[in-house]
Amino acid sequence: MKAAARHWLTALHRWAGFTLGALFVLMGLSGTVLVFDEELDAALNPALYHGGCASASTAPVDAALAADAVQARWPGARPGFVYLPEQPGGIYRVTFKAPKVADNEAMVDACGIVLGSRDRQAGTLDALHLMPTLQTWHLNMFQGKEGRMAQGYIGLAIAVLLIAGLVLAWPKSGHGIKKWRRALHVKLNQHRYRTHYDLHRAAGLLFMPLLLVLALTGFYNGLPELGRSLVAGVAPVAADRRALALPKLEKGEAAISWKEVQAIAAPYLTNGTQLVAIARQPERGLYQARMRRADDSQRSGTYRLFIDMRTGKVLQISNPRAGEYADIFLASLFPLHSGQLGGPAIKWLIALSGLLPALFFFTGITTWLLRRKKQLV
Repeated sequence: MKAAARHWLTALHRWAGFTLGALFVLMGLSGTVLVFDEELDAALNPALYHGGCASASTAPVDAALAADAVQARWPGARPGFVYLPEQPGGIYRVTFKAPKVADNEAMVDACGIVLGSRDRQAGTLDALHLMPTLQTWHLNMFQGKEGRMAQGYIGLAIAVLLIAGLVLAWPKSGHGIKKWRRALHVKLNQHRYRTHYDLHRAAGLLFMPLLLVLALTGFYNGLPELGRSLVAGVAPVAADRRALALPKLEKGEAAISWKEVQAIAAPYLTNGTQLVAIARQPERGLYQARMRRADDSQRSGTYRLFIDMRTGKVLQISNPRAGEYADIFLASLFPLHSGQLGGPAIKWLIALSGLLPALFFFTGITTWLLRRKKQLV
């Protein structure tokens, strides 16, 4: 690489690191925690996840029971999503809106008893709200759709930062294993500047592929439409069904019930497929049944039915894991980013990778400061 090109690439890497570094650190640390989102939330809030229902083990999974419990607790409440327990007797999670009520999520046990509620957008760090706050921050920085799009572009910018670092760190001399052994070696008994530089470089070379995957999957999670269009440029991709909408269901207009939606979904629950959640979306005139296939790594499932609220007709079916290779690839990106793809080893690897931005930010700053100090001596 010519000296001028290396100079500009170094400047890009340095100032992009200074500009995005703190944000990258916060994204990484929050991502590490969110890999264990459900486990930590249950540990912090045991009252929300453990009901006292005596007949819990024999109670059938019933979305209507949870929705009715929320409406009984908060008159006028409009349930949105009902997330179903994986096993009979488990806990339901219901999102809702109710007049003059700040809370928008409730936990309901198998007997229809509301165990507790919270406002997922509260933005506080107490035990009840910690995990929803971290999730909202990581998803959109508390800025809704615009924040989510910004996160996508930030993921792309971080990918550029990482690629610039990779080019700069790539061994320039030597042959074979010796070249890489020298590039990955960190000597502690040398000038501090050199030690910090070697650590920054060696860690970057070792973990660059993983961090690049996380940055690019973060880009897709923030900008899925753009990501789909880019993939569609090189391989066939099924149409995105999430844009489907019918005329809004007017107040007082008849609609099918939660029980009917569950019955409509029942014939699709074959070969280990589970019904994960039902969403009531009157603004789109739809119910959405979310299902998880046996080969699906995403907890919330990628197999979906879009159902006419008025007639019960199944309008569209989205089943990306039964689609083309590009559809399967796209359906794997969120589980990969969140540590759901693969077993415990992958989960821990993704969690530990969230700590690396802090290492890079720290050693990047100290390397720059120590180098300046060395030059002034």
